[in-house]
Amino acid sequence: MKRIQPYFYIVALAGLFLLAGLILFSLQLFPTAESTGITVDPQVEGQGEDLYDLWFTTMGIYDLSVDHALSAILFSADNNTVNLLDRDRKLLWEKVFATSPKQAKISSCGGYAVVGTEGGRIYFTSTDQQGSWDNEGDPVNLLTISPSASWVVAARTNPREESHHLDLFSQAGRLNWQIDTGIVRNLYISSEYLEQTYVYFTSIEDERPVIKAINLEGKEIWSYEDQSLVAVSRHGSRLAAVEDNRLIVYDSLGYALWSTALPFEVNKVMFNPQNYNRILVYGSREGAGENLYYFDMAEDLLWMKRIADGSLFSFTADGQHIITSSWRHYKEDFTQMILLDRDGFEINFWEVAMRVEHLAVTGHPHLILVGGDDGYIDLIDLQPLLSSTNGNGLPEAPLYSPVITGLQTDQTRITLYFTDEKANLVPVSRLISLTENPLRAALEELIRGPARGSALYRTIPDKNVSIDVDYDNTEGLLYLDLAPELVNFNGSIQSETALNSLLMTVSDFKGVEEIYLTENREMLDTFGGLEIDLPLLPMQIRNPIYVPIASGSRYYLVVREGAGDNPGEVSLESLLEQVLRNSRSLTFVPSNIGLIDVKTSSEQIQINLNRSFMDIFPEEGGEAEKLQATLILDALFLTAFENGRRQRAEILVEGEYWTPPEDYPPLNRFYRQPFYINPE
Repeated sequence: MKRIQPYFYIVALAGLFLLAGLILFSLQLFPTAESTGITVDPQVEGQGEDLYDLWFTTMGIYDLSVDHALSAILFSADNNTVNLLDRDRKLLWEKVFATSPKQAKISSCGGYAVVGTEGGRIYFTSTDQQGSWDNEGDPVNLLTISPSASWVVAARTNPREESHHLDLFSQAGRLNWQIDTGIVRNLYISSEYLEQTYVYFTSIEDERPVIKAINLEGKEIWSYEDQSLVAVSRHGSRLAAVEDNRLIVYDSLGYALWSTALPFEVNKVMFNPQNYNRILVYGSREGAGENLYYFDMAEDLLWMKRIADGSLFSFTADGQHIITSSWRHYKEDFTQMILLDRDGFEINFWEVAMRVEHLAVTGHPHLILVGGDDGYIDLIDLQPLLSSTNGNGLPEAPLYSPVITGLQTDQTRITLYFTDEKANLVPVSRLISLTENPLRAALEELIRGPARGSALYRTIPDKNVSIDVDYDNTEGLLYLDLAPELVNFNGSIQSETALNSLLMTVSDFKGVEEIYLTENREMLDTFGGLEIDLPLLPMQIRNPIYVPIASGSRYYLVVREGAGDNPGEVSLESLLEQVLRNSRSLTFVPSNIGLIDVKTSSEQIQINLNRSFMDIFPEEGGEAEKLQATLILDALFLTAFENGRRQRAEILVEGEYWTPPEDYPPLNRFYRQPFYINPE
């Protein structure tokens, strides 16, 4: 019997490896071989890191995308796969493509994903893989998806004809239009919940950049030559562009709101997610000069500092902190992460054992997502790194103070109006002892100013001024004799804010019919440069809507006048829709939360919301999440009660009763008076 030589084993083994390689190559070559998804069993404690390393650390990440609630993570990699993970980094499914999936986006609502490949394939799917569509065409350069995935926009190039075009698809996969462009350098789409949805992009035409805004019918709305788009705010209401070294901010209609010259070439701009008037600007700058600027369009430059060249940066979801990361100044593959407060001061820093190439922040208050060059993805919890005091050694004020009802017999509450950093007048309910002259007490408290840690600002600039009060309760005539310092301070905006806070504070007292402003008992015709016509009338709000806002690290309710459906006609449904529209500006509120209908019976109001409403009640939410949910419920219920004239209201989800997780407030409420918003 002939003996087999050892080298035959080596040849046979090499042949097996070659055959396996050919099989794998053919699977990636043909689209029919795409995976239908791989599900990994739930991880147990101590297993997660090893399991995760096994699947992903050999990949180089092309694109990394995350939904608003941080419930799903989508990324594409250089092994031609696209992977969907949950927050615990469990692999939900994997798809294999024939060519590089350079673009992979998940919708803000978390329900849909879209992929674009170098081979020209667009693949759209629901994240639960219950529905999908494909489109084959020219290679995909850029993709964007609207928050609720109603629209997908693709920038494509025909390499044979050297032509470029934009394609707009509906959620069902219908091609609505295709328009010719130059090379598209960046691509955005605004929220579906603005009055008009626009597609924004920079097109290179005749070797010059041009910014364009296109509506959903494919019609150009406005454009600017020799400018490049560098940032769009969360819902698309603000845009930032650069022309040479000049930064320009536009609104959605293309009107220039503000501009400034910069001492460096702009690389990246980011709008504060809670205050679109504030923007971070980063640029390349030689030497040791500052390269990170923080602007307020009303107050101009707030601060500037130097960060490492090539850094990534982002705001936290509440807009109160900034994270920067840089590995380029390290020899080893470590990344330095720095946490700044909103004044630009360094709070904390730490190192991550990888080269961070992707940094993502969503609506979660203190979780950020980082992705490394080796395919490693990690979640970082900022909560332990944040200071637990407000800088004065005082405990942080509560995130939100819920609506309260009722009073003890020896107490009274007054409502004062202070301002936030966006110049909103914010009502604050303050408890005081019983007094014979509550009007005088209210004005004294207004002059004292807001409580420490409130994130609000005084409207009366000098706390040493005085206001004498003379009130004729039989005729409803109120005379306010003002100190000269209050009458003569400069600044029309500051004067208007102070005047409105005075009027709104005294207007909360029933019986006041006419208001007269005097100085040394002489009637005034101006107030801080503003012309006034006496008597002034109390400020009354018809059809009030209760709108949640963010101020600093806190949330408040403000009262605004709701708009009608038609002149003289206001429906409760339209008022509640306005509340939801305003609520979507908050980072923890899903962009696609919506009102289905409102039903009113003789006894109660039923508010029917879509399923996205449930995202405000995370299963393992802490105190912050519970207060945020309370804020939205307070806004909806108070708007319903004040305009619906019923004693009970309840909220349904998709027409059915739903019970939030434990310790969240219930979805029904009775109308009780008196009620007080933003109590101290």
